[in-house]
Amino acid sequence: MNKKIGLPIILALCIVAGIMIGLKINKEARFARTFLYNYHPDKYQSILNYISSNYVDSIDVNKISDEGYQHLLHKLDPHSSYIPASDYTAVNEQLVGNFKGVGIEFFIVADTVMVMNVITGGPSEKAGVISGDKIIAINDSIVAGNKITSEKIFKKLRGKENTKVKLTVLRDSKKVNLVINRGEVKINSVETAFMINNQIGYIKINSFGANTYIEFMENIDRMINKEGMKKLIIDLRQNGGGYLEAATNILDELLSDSKTLVYTESRNHNRHNYNCSKDGMFEQGKLCLLVDEGSASASEIFAGALQDWDRGTIIGRRTFGKGLVQQEYMLPDSSAIRITVARYYTPSGRCIQKSYKNGIDDYEMDIYKRYKHGEFQHADSIKYTDTTKYLTAKGRVVYGGGGIKPDIFIPADTQGVNAFSNECFSKSLVQQFAYQYYSNHKNEFAKYKNANDFSQQFTIDKNTFDSFVSYAKKSGVKSAKPNLIIASSAYLQNQIKAFIAKANWKMQGYFTVTQNQDNAFRKAMEVLK
Repeated sequence: MNKKIGLPIILALCIVAGIMIGLKINKEARFARTFLYNYHPDKYQSILNYISSNYVDSIDVNKISDEGYQHLLHKLDPHSSYIPASDYTAVNEQLVGNFKGVGIEFFIVADTVMVMNVITGGPSEKAGVISGDKIIAINDSIVAGNKITSEKIFKKLRGKENTKVKLTVLRDSKKVNLVINRGEVKINSVETAFMINNQIGYIKINSFGANTYIEFMENIDRMINKEGMKKLIIDLRQNGGGYLEAATNILDELLSDSKTLVYTESRNHNRHNYNCSKDGMFEQGKLCLLVDEGSASASEIFAGALQDWDRGTIIGRRTFGKGLVQQEYMLPDSSAIRITVARYYTPSGRCIQKSYKNGIDDYEMDIYKRYKHGEFQHADSIKYTDTTKYLTAKGRVVYGGGGIKPDIFIPADTQGVNAFSNECFSKSLVQQFAYQYYSNHKNEFAKYKNANDFSQQFTIDKNTFDSFVSYAKKSGVKSAKPNLIIASSAYLQNQIKAFIAKANWKMQGYFTVTQNQDNAFRKAMEVLK
């Protein structure tokens, strides 16, 4: 597109789109009449018609429209956004906590579709599908060979709720026919929760969705009342946030009395407090919270409240720095916009939103800049834009203006991370090799009583690792140099072992193994002991 012609068109679309969005949000009829009289919103359709009929090249008018909306909203701040109708369901699945499907995760290994995980309670589990099954046919159509792709498999497995799909799987060298009734698949935002020993529990939350509080309570109740938990590690690393209420409901179980958990302020300085409102299930036990640069939004509300009230120890690296609250508004065509309507503040008064005054591109490069500046390795490299001192309940000084700084800094562990390991993960070779190994040795895992037993007794021996290296080379890994292989061997062996454990014990198995090399987790165990 010629820039001199294209820019005015895009700007016009943005302006008119903004006007239409304003009309949708404002509910007052008098304003709507004034708007229609002054701004002629039918210009929007006229512009689209002129582009569609007369523009020199064939273009997707709907795509241009969507890009115009997104561009407009990003001019406000980095987190106001437009969601096309076609993406709305997928965007909200993680927060809503369910989707319609069959409920399996799979890999394509050596032209074979291998089931790596069956979602608990989903249609596939009910039909009898298990990890390690090799799918050889879907609805009597063979799904093996060089041309099979993940997209083709998804297309064959997806369908309307309460419709059936027939699978033929290879299990222990025998063909098994299974019929799955497509239906609702629950997405657990509590990734795993289990006892580390007879006193310390661990719970990993990957997002704050509609069902997170219920999942948290089910697990915390089990660990306290049935398994004797006295101390707790909550892991919010790489948790990008979600629903504010989900975070505050869980905080209410950890903090006592009527303590303020977080408050928000809108443009008109209207303040809304979120306070504790009931007796919590775990108000007294020792607590550690794990965070990193991927912990954002609701995760930072969570960390900020615990830190300001000196409830437990925050361990890890500085969090993302998102302190803006979005409200979603549906549009007539089933698309939606999310507009920032308020800022949130921790109990001590900190706003932890990092600056976006230099534009969205600069904002999105912030994490990389932190890495280049050395912040991932050295706590004294952390820089704050807000030097105002705030005090915790016990008088400790904390800062706002760019995330939550942990009480105990843990540098990023880069041991074993190099070009070879990165390429293996980018091609999903570690996972593929692990699930292939599990499938070929599945009967051998019966001797391990649980994931902890497996973690202590099972090892990836030299022959197995050599087989992995050969597999990587055959798969086209170009960085398979002797020095890189040796440097990453311990890290990759642990990851292969962890994915094998995941195939048999799901996420509990994975984290039970990886925690052996997890410095933040080990520091939390040290603090709690």
